Amino acid sequence: MKKVPIFLAVGVFLFMSGIYLSTKWVIVGTALSIIGGYMVGGSSYFLIHTKNKQTPK
Repeated sequence: MKKVPIFLAVGVFLFMSGIYLSTKWVIVGTALSIIGGYMVGGSSYFLIHTKNKQTPK
């Protein structure tokens, strides 16, 4: 099972739910947005990095 797409999906969900929750609970929403942003950024970096390794040179 691939971890990168799962991290990407969970990261987007956390980021979007953090944006929504920051309208009511600022601290919790901001924390979720930051964690989700790190997950989306990290998983997209590794997604590109692994796809570049698979291409023949």
